[in-house]
Amino acid sequence: MSESSARQGDDETTDAAVEDGVSEASAEASIAELVERERELEAEEAAVAEAEDAAEREEPEDDEEPADEEPAAVDAAAPDDSATPDDSAEAGDPLEPAPLQAEKKPAKPAAKPAAKKASPAKPTAKKAPSRRLAVLGSPIGHSRSPELHRAAYDALGLDWAYEAVDVTEEALPGFIGGLGPEWRGLSLTMPLKKAVLPLLSETDRISDQAGGANTVLLDGDELRGFNTDVPGIVRALQAAGREQARYVHILGGGATAASALVAAADLGAERVDVHVRDLARSAWIEPLASDLGLRVRIRPFSQADRSLDVPDLVISTLPGGTTTEAVYTDSTRRRSMLFDVAYEPWPTPLARQWESVGGRVVSGLAMLAHQALLQVRIFVSGDPLQPLQDEDEVLAAMLEAVGIDEQGAPVEV
Repeated sequence: MSESSARQGDDETTDAAVEDGVSEASAEASIAELVERERELEAEEAAVAEAEDAAEREEPEDDEEPADEEPAAVDAAAPDDSATPDDSAEAGDPLEPAPLQAEKKPAKPAAKPAAKKASPAKPTAKKAPSRRLAVLGSPIGHSRSPELHRAAYDALGLDWAYEAVDVTEEALPGFIGGLGPEWRGLSLTMPLKKAVLPLLSETDRISDQAGGANTVLLDGDELRGFNTDVPGIVRALQAAGREQARYVHILGGGATAASALVAAADLGAERVDVHVRDLARSAWIEPLASDLGLRVRIRPFSQADRSLDVPDLVISTLPGGTTTEAVYTDSTRRRSMLFDVAYEPWPTPLARQWESVGGRVVSGLAMLAHQALLQVRIFVSGDPLQPLQDEDEVLAAMLEAVGIDEQGAPVEV
Protein backbone atom coordinates (compact mmCIF):
# COMPACT_ATOMS: atom_id res chain seq x y z
CA MET A 1 0.00 0.00 0.00
CA SER A 2 1.39 3.44 -0.92
CA GLU A 3 1.96 6.18 1.61
CA SER A 4 -0.82 8.30 0.17
CA SER A 5 -3.41 5.53 0.51
CA ALA A 6 -2.34 4.88 4.11
CA ARG A 7 -2.89 8.51 5.01
CA GLN A 8 -6.35 8.50 3.46
CA GLY A 9 -7.50 5.49 5.52
CA ASP A 10 -5.92 6.35 8.84
CA ASP A 11 -7.53 8.04 11.86
CA GLU A 12 -7.07 11.83 12.11
CA THR A 13 -5.87 11.63 15.70
CA THR A 14 -2.99 9.23 14.81
CA ASP A 15 -1.60 10.25 11.42
CA ALA A 16 -2.10 13.94 12.02
CA ALA A 17 0.21 13.69 15.05
CA VAL A 18 2.91 11.89 13.01
CA GLU A 19 2.65 14.31 10.15
CA ASP A 20 3.05 17.29 12.43
CA GLY A 21 6.15 15.74 13.96
CA VAL A 22 4.70 15.21 17.43
CA SER A 23 7.02 13.18 19.60
CA GLU A 24 6.01 10.35 21.94
CA ALA A 25 6.96 12.51 24.94
CA SER A 26 4.60 15.24 23.79
CA ALA A 27 1.80 12.75 23.38
CA GLU A 28 2.32 11.39 26.89
CA ALA A 29 2.29 14.92 28.32
CA SER A 30 -1.00 15.60 26.53
CA ILE A 31 -2.47 12.39 27.94
CA ALA A 32 -1.44 13.34 31.45
CA GLU A 33 -3.00 16.76 31.04
CA LEU A 34 -6.26 15.24 29.84
CA VAL A 35 -6.33 12.81 32.73
CA GLU A 36 -5.86 15.66 35.20
CA ARG A 37 -8.61 17.65 33.51
CA GLU A 38 -10.91 14.62 33.70
CA ARG A 39 -10.33 14.36 37.44
CA GLU A 40 -11.15 18.04 37.89
CA LEU A 41 -14.37 17.62 35.92
CA GLU A 42 -15.33 14.57 37.97
CA ALA A 43 -14.70 16.52 41.19
CA GLU A 44 -16.86 19.40 39.97
CA GLU A 45 -19.67 17.05 38.92
CA ALA A 46 -19.51 15.27 42.27
CA ALA A 47 -19.87 18.62 44.08
CA VAL A 48 -22.84 19.60 41.89
CA ALA A 49 -24.48 16.21 42.44
CA GLU A 50 -24.06 16.50 46.19
CA ALA A 51 -25.63 19.98 46.19
CA GLU A 52 -28.57 18.73 44.09
CA ASP A 53 -29.10 15.76 46.39
CA ALA A 54 -29.16 18.07 49.41
CA ALA A 55 -31.70 20.36 47.70
CA GLU A 56 -33.92 17.38 46.82
CA ARG A 57 -33.93 16.19 50.43
CA GLU A 58 -35.14 19.62 51.60
CA GLU A 59 -37.86 20.00 48.93
CA PRO A 60 -41.33 18.33 49.21
CA GLU A 61 -41.94 15.53 46.78
CA ASP A 62 -44.14 16.31 43.78
CA ASP A 63 -46.55 13.81 42.40
CA GLU A 64 -45.20 14.25 38.91
CA GLU A 65 -41.75 12.80 38.25
CA PRO A 66 -39.63 14.44 35.54
CA ALA A 67 -38.86 12.24 32.57
CA ASP A 68 -35.41 10.65 32.71
CA GLU A 69 -33.05 11.84 30.07
CA GLU A 70 -31.27 9.27 27.91
CA PRO A 71 -27.62 9.12 28.83
CA ALA A 72 -25.49 10.32 25.99
CA ALA A 73 -23.46 7.50 24.47
CA VAL A 74 -19.81 8.40 24.51
CA ASP A 75 -17.31 6.36 22.49
CA ALA A 76 -13.61 6.61 23.11
CA ALA A 77 -11.70 7.74 20.05
CA ALA A 78 -10.40 4.69 18.19
CA PRO A 79 -8.65 4.08 14.91
CA ASP A 80 -10.83 3.83 11.87
CA ASP A 81 -11.58 0.30 10.70
CA SER A 82 -9.93 1.11 7.39
CA ALA A 83 -6.58 1.66 9.10
CA THR A 84 -4.87 -1.71 9.65
CA PRO A 85 -1.59 -2.63 11.42
CA ASP A 86 -0.09 -3.24 8.00
CA ASP A 87 -0.99 0.26 6.96
CA SER A 88 0.61 1.78 10.05
CA ALA A 89 3.74 -0.34 9.75
CA GLU A 90 4.02 0.48 6.10
CA ALA A 91 4.04 4.13 7.05
CA GLY A 92 7.26 3.46 8.96
CA ASP A 93 6.02 5.03 12.29
CA PRO A 94 4.97 3.27 15.50
CA LEU A 95 1.20 3.46 16.27
CA GLU A 96 0.73 5.99 19.04
CA PRO A 97 -2.24 5.75 21.36
CA ALA A 98 -5.02 8.25 20.64
CA PRO A 99 -5.38 11.12 23.16
CA LEU A 100 -7.83 10.23 25.92
CA GLN A 101 -11.15 12.17 26.03
CA ALA A 102 -12.89 12.95 29.25
CA GLU A 103 -15.64 10.41 29.80
CA LYS A 104 -19.07 12.00 29.76
CA LYS A 105 -21.32 10.87 32.59
CA PRO A 106 -25.05 10.34 32.06
CA ALA A 107 -26.92 13.61 32.55
CA LYS A 108 -28.68 13.82 35.89
CA PRO A 109 -32.40 14.50 35.92
CA ALA A 110 -33.20 18.19 36.23
CA ALA A 111 -33.67 19.33 39.78
CA LYS A 112 -37.32 19.28 40.80
CA PRO A 113 -38.80 22.75 41.10
CA ALA A 114 -39.43 23.75 44.66
CA ALA A 115 -43.09 23.36 45.49
CA LYS A 116 -44.68 26.58 46.66
CA LYS A 117 -46.00 26.32 50.14
CA ALA A 118 -49.64 27.26 50.35
CA SER A 119 -50.08 30.49 52.24
CA PRO A 120 -52.75 30.43 54.91
CA ALA A 121 -55.98 31.94 53.61
CA LYS A 122 -56.34 35.52 54.70
CA PRO A 123 -59.72 36.48 56.14
CA THR A 124 -61.73 38.36 53.54
CA ALA A 125 -62.65 41.83 54.71
CA LYS A 126 -66.38 42.42 54.76
CA LYS A 127 -67.35 44.62 51.87
CA ALA A 128 -68.74 47.95 52.93
CA PRO A 129 -72.29 48.61 51.69
CA SER A 130 -72.51 50.91 48.70
CA ARG A 131 -75.26 52.96 50.40
CA ARG A 132 -76.36 53.55 53.96
CA LEU A 133 -79.82 54.43 55.24
CA ALA A 134 -81.52 54.55 58.64
CA VAL A 135 -84.71 55.19 60.52
CA LEU A 136 -84.33 57.83 63.22
CA GLY A 137 -86.35 58.41 66.35
CA SER A 138 -86.30 58.16 70.12
CA PRO A 139 -87.16 55.56 71.25
CA ILE A 140 -86.62 53.55 68.08
CA GLY A 141 -85.97 49.97 69.18
CA HIS A 142 -89.54 48.88 68.38
CA SER A 143 -89.38 49.96 64.73
CA ARG A 144 -90.12 47.38 62.04
CA SER A 145 -88.71 49.62 59.30
CA PRO A 146 -85.33 47.83 59.17
CA GLU A 147 -87.09 44.53 58.41
CA LEU A 148 -89.12 46.10 55.61
CA HIS A 149 -86.28 47.98 53.96
CA ARG A 150 -83.77 45.15 54.17
CA ALA A 151 -86.28 42.80 52.54
CA ALA A 152 -86.80 45.32 49.75
CA TYR A 153 -83.10 45.87 49.03
CA ASP A 154 -82.45 42.13 49.11
CA ALA A 155 -85.23 41.61 46.57
CA LEU A 156 -83.74 44.36 44.39
CA GLY A 157 -80.23 42.92 44.66
CA LEU A 158 -78.81 46.07 46.26
CA ASP A 159 -76.04 45.88 48.86
CA TRP A 160 -77.55 48.72 50.90
CA ALA A 161 -77.48 48.85 54.69
CA TYR A 162 -80.50 50.06 56.69
CA GLU A 163 -80.41 50.42 60.46
CA ALA A 164 -82.31 51.98 63.36
CA VAL A 165 -80.57 54.87 65.14
CA ASP A 166 -81.76 56.53 68.32
CA VAL A 167 -81.72 60.29 67.64
CA THR A 168 -83.52 62.93 69.68
CA GLU A 169 -85.04 66.12 68.33
CA GLU A 170 -82.14 68.17 69.74
CA ALA A 171 -79.50 65.91 68.21
CA LEU A 172 -81.07 65.76 64.74
CA PRO A 173 -79.22 68.73 63.12
CA GLY A 174 -75.83 67.46 64.25
CA PHE A 175 -76.57 63.93 63.12
CA ILE A 176 -77.62 64.97 59.63
CA GLY A 177 -74.71 67.41 59.36
CA GLY A 178 -72.24 64.63 60.09
CA LEU A 179 -73.42 62.20 57.41
CA GLY A 180 -70.91 61.20 54.74
CA PRO A 181 -71.36 60.73 50.97
CA GLU A 182 -72.27 57.05 51.43
CA TRP A 183 -75.59 58.05 53.02
CA ARG A 184 -78.61 58.00 50.71
CA GLY A 185 -81.64 58.64 52.91
CA LEU A 186 -83.44 58.69 56.24
CA SER A 187 -86.82 57.60 57.55
CA LEU A 188 -88.18 59.66 60.44
CA THR A 189 -90.65 59.05 63.25
CA MET A 190 -92.24 61.63 65.54
CA PRO A 191 -91.26 64.14 66.74
CA LEU A 192 -88.57 64.35 64.07
CA LYS A 193 -91.08 64.72 61.23
CA LYS A 194 -91.68 68.34 62.19
CA ALA A 195 -88.20 69.06 63.57
CA VAL A 196 -86.57 68.20 60.24
CA LEU A 197 -88.50 70.76 58.19
CA PRO A 198 -86.13 73.75 58.79
CA LEU A 199 -83.17 71.58 57.70
CA LEU A 200 -84.60 70.67 54.30
CA SER A 201 -83.75 72.28 50.97
CA GLU A 202 -87.18 71.44 49.56
CA THR A 203 -90.35 69.56 50.50
CA ASP A 204 -93.12 67.92 48.51
CA ARG A 205 -96.75 69.04 48.51
CA ILE A 206 -97.91 66.40 50.97
CA SER A 207 -95.23 67.37 53.51
CA ASP A 208 -96.45 70.95 53.30
CA GLN A 209 -100.08 69.90 53.74
CA ALA A 210 -99.48 67.46 56.61
CA GLY A 211 -96.91 69.67 58.32
CA GLY A 212 -94.24 67.02 58.48
CA ALA A 213 -91.81 64.92 56.42
CA ASN A 214 -91.09 61.30 57.23
CA THR A 215 -88.53 60.82 54.44
CA VAL A 216 -85.27 62.63 53.68
CA LEU A 217 -83.35 62.06 50.45
CA LEU A 218 -79.68 63.04 50.53
CA ASP A 219 -79.24 64.22 46.97
CA GLY A 220 -75.72 65.63 46.73
CA ASP A 221 -75.72 68.82 48.77
CA GLU A 222 -79.52 68.91 48.79
CA LEU A 223 -81.82 67.55 51.52
CA ARG A 224 -85.18 66.78 49.95
CA GLY A 225 -88.17 66.04 52.17
CA PHE A 226 -91.12 63.79 51.37
CA ASN A 227 -94.20 62.51 53.17
CA THR A 228 -95.05 58.90 52.36
CA ASP A 229 -97.37 58.42 55.34
CA VAL A 230 -100.37 59.83 53.47
CA PRO A 231 -100.07 57.72 50.30
CA GLY A 232 -99.10 54.80 52.54
CA ILE A 233 -102.49 55.03 54.29
CA VAL A 234 -104.34 55.32 50.99
CA ARG A 235 -102.52 52.39 49.37
CA ALA A 236 -103.03 50.16 52.44
CA LEU A 237 -106.77 50.86 52.49
CA GLN A 238 -107.10 50.33 48.74
CA ALA A 239 -105.30 46.99 49.05
CA ALA A 240 -107.86 46.02 51.71
CA GLY A 241 -110.76 46.94 49.41
CA ARG A 242 -111.53 50.49 50.55
CA GLU A 243 -111.19 52.52 47.37
CA GLN A 244 -113.08 55.55 48.68
CA ALA A 245 -114.71 56.87 51.84
CA ARG A 246 -117.26 59.69 51.92
CA TYR A 247 -117.58 59.94 55.68
CA VAL A 248 -114.60 59.34 57.96
CA HIS A 249 -113.93 59.33 61.71
CA ILE A 250 -110.40 60.12 62.92
CA LEU A 251 -109.40 59.33 66.51
CA GLY A 252 -106.57 61.48 67.86
CA GLY A 253 -105.33 65.03 67.31
CA GLY A 254 -101.58 64.58 66.90
CA ALA A 255 -99.28 64.79 63.89
CA THR A 256 -100.42 61.44 62.50
CA ALA A 257 -103.99 62.74 62.52
CA ALA A 258 -102.88 65.41 60.05
CA SER A 259 -101.68 62.71 57.64
CA ALA A 260 -104.96 60.82 58.18
CA LEU A 261 -106.92 63.97 57.33
CA VAL A 262 -105.00 64.45 54.07
CA ALA A 263 -105.49 60.75 53.28
CA ALA A 264 -109.24 61.08 53.85
CA ALA A 265 -109.31 63.88 51.29
CA ASP A 266 -107.40 61.71 48.81
CA LEU A 267 -110.01 58.95 49.32
CA GLY A 268 -112.75 61.38 48.31
CA ALA A 269 -114.09 62.21 51.79
CA GLU A 270 -116.63 65.03 52.03
CA ARG A 271 -116.85 65.27 55.79
CA VAL A 272 -114.66 64.16 58.67
CA ASP A 273 -115.26 63.97 62.40
CA VAL A 274 -112.05 64.29 64.43
CA HIS A 275 -112.31 63.02 68.03
CA VAL A 276 -109.69 64.33 70.45
CA ARG A 277 -108.93 64.54 74.17
CA ASP A 278 -108.06 68.23 74.23
CA LEU A 279 -110.14 70.54 72.06
CA ALA A 280 -107.89 73.53 72.80
CA ARG A 281 -104.82 71.83 71.32
CA SER A 282 -106.64 70.88 68.13
CA ALA A 283 -107.16 74.32 66.65
CA TRP A 284 -104.86 73.49 63.71
CA ILE A 285 -107.32 70.92 62.35
CA GLU A 286 -109.92 73.35 60.98
CA PRO A 287 -107.53 75.41 58.80
CA LEU A 288 -106.05 72.22 57.32
CA ALA A 289 -109.52 70.74 56.65
CA SER A 290 -110.53 73.99 54.96
CA ASP A 291 -107.46 73.87 52.69
CA LEU A 292 -108.36 70.30 51.76
CA GLY A 293 -111.99 71.18 51.00
CA LEU A 294 -113.37 69.07 53.86
CA ARG A 295 -116.23 69.72 56.24
CA VAL A 296 -114.88 68.90 59.67
CA ARG A 297 -116.24 68.60 63.19
CA ILE A 298 -113.95 68.36 66.21
CA ARG A 299 -115.42 66.46 69.13
CA PRO A 300 -114.33 64.79 72.37
CA PHE A 301 -113.88 61.03 72.46
CA SER A 302 -117.05 60.53 74.45
CA GLN A 303 -119.12 61.65 71.45
CA ALA A 304 -117.50 59.34 68.93
CA ASP A 305 -120.64 57.35 68.15
CA ARG A 306 -123.47 59.72 69.07
CA SER A 307 -124.46 60.27 65.46
CA LEU A 308 -126.87 57.99 63.65
CA ASP A 309 -124.68 58.22 60.57
CA VAL A 310 -122.32 55.28 60.22
CA PRO A 311 -118.86 56.23 58.94
CA ASP A 312 -117.38 54.33 56.03
CA LEU A 313 -114.01 54.35 57.72
CA VAL A 314 -112.64 54.83 61.22
CA ILE A 315 -108.94 55.76 61.45
CA SER A 316 -107.31 55.47 64.87
CA THR A 317 -104.04 57.39 65.26
CA LEU A 318 -103.71 56.55 68.95
CA PRO A 319 -100.50 54.94 70.29
CA GLY A 320 -100.51 51.16 70.62
CA GLY A 321 -102.16 49.85 73.76
CA THR A 322 -104.07 53.07 74.42
CA THR A 323 -107.62 52.73 75.66
CA THR A 324 -110.17 55.29 74.59
CA GLU A 325 -113.54 56.56 75.71
CA ALA A 326 -114.76 56.23 72.16
CA VAL A 327 -117.46 53.57 72.02
CA TYR A 328 -118.88 52.21 68.79
CA THR A 329 -121.99 50.09 68.52
CA ASP A 330 -121.87 46.56 67.20
CA SER A 331 -123.71 47.73 64.10
CA THR A 332 -121.08 50.40 63.36
CA ARG A 333 -118.19 47.99 63.92
CA ARG A 334 -119.71 45.50 61.51
CA ARG A 335 -120.32 48.06 58.77
CA SER A 336 -117.29 50.34 59.11
CA MET A 337 -113.69 49.44 58.33
CA LEU A 338 -111.20 50.15 61.11
CA PHE A 339 -107.72 51.25 60.19
CA ASP A 340 -105.51 51.29 63.30
CA VAL A 341 -102.10 52.90 62.67
CA ALA A 342 -100.70 51.17 65.75
CA TYR A 343 -99.16 47.72 65.33
CA GLU A 344 -97.37 47.03 68.60
CA PRO A 345 -98.83 45.44 70.65
CA TRP A 346 -101.36 43.81 68.37
CA PRO A 347 -104.27 43.60 68.43
CA THR A 348 -105.02 46.95 70.02
CA PRO A 349 -108.03 47.28 72.34
CA LEU A 350 -110.01 48.91 69.53
CA ALA A 351 -109.01 46.21 67.03
CA ARG A 352 -110.23 43.54 69.46
CA GLN A 353 -113.62 45.27 69.67
CA TRP A 354 -113.94 45.21 65.88
CA GLU A 355 -112.78 41.62 65.56
CA SER A 356 -115.21 40.47 68.25
CA VAL A 357 -118.15 41.20 65.94
CA GLY A 358 -116.47 40.18 62.70
CA GLY A 359 -115.63 43.72 61.59
CA ARG A 360 -112.86 44.45 59.05
CA VAL A 361 -109.57 45.66 60.53
CA VAL A 362 -106.41 46.87 58.80
CA SER A 363 -103.22 46.84 60.84
CA GLY A 364 -100.80 49.73 60.97
CA LEU A 365 -98.21 47.35 59.57
CA ALA A 366 -99.97 47.61 56.20
CA MET A 367 -99.51 51.37 56.18
CA LEU A 368 -95.92 50.96 57.35
CA ALA A 369 -95.18 48.55 54.50
CA HIS A 370 -96.75 50.70 51.81
CA GLN A 371 -95.16 53.93 52.99
CA ALA A 372 -91.82 52.09 53.19
CA LEU A 373 -92.26 50.90 49.59
CA LEU A 374 -92.65 54.53 48.52
CA GLN A 375 -89.54 55.42 50.52
CA VAL A 376 -87.61 52.73 48.67
CA ARG A 377 -88.79 54.28 45.38
CA ILE A 378 -87.44 57.63 46.54
CA PHE A 379 -84.11 56.24 47.71
CA VAL A 380 -83.64 54.25 44.48
CA SER A 381 -84.83 56.73 41.82
CA GLY A 382 -85.49 60.00 43.66
CA ASP A 383 -89.16 59.87 42.63
CA PRO A 384 -92.03 58.44 44.74
CA LEU A 385 -94.10 58.00 41.56
CA GLN A 386 -91.50 55.85 39.77
CA PRO A 387 -92.33 52.16 40.27
CA LEU A 388 -89.53 49.79 41.18
CA GLN A 389 -88.36 46.95 38.99
CA ASP A 390 -90.48 43.88 39.81
CA GLU A 391 -92.33 45.96 42.38
CA ASP A 392 -94.97 43.32 43.12
CA GLU A 393 -92.24 40.88 44.17
CA VAL A 394 -90.55 43.56 46.25
CA LEU A 395 -93.78 44.37 48.09
CA ALA A 396 -94.49 40.68 48.66
CA ALA A 397 -91.06 40.28 50.27
CA MET A 398 -91.72 43.27 52.51
CA LEU A 399 -95.12 42.02 53.64
CA GLU A 400 -93.67 38.59 54.36
CA ALA A 401 -90.91 40.21 56.43
CA VAL A 402 -93.47 41.66 58.86
CA GLY A 403 -95.96 38.76 58.71
CA ILE A 404 -99.00 40.28 57.01
CA ASP A 405 -100.89 39.49 53.82
CA GLU A 406 -101.76 41.80 50.93
CA GLN A 407 -104.77 43.14 52.83
CA GLY A 408 -102.78 43.89 55.97
CA ALA A 409 -104.14 40.95 57.97
CA PRO A 410 -101.64 39.08 60.17
CA VAL A 411 -100.49 35.81 58.66
CA GLU A 412 -100.85 32.78 60.90
CA VAL A 413 -97.48 31.05 61.33
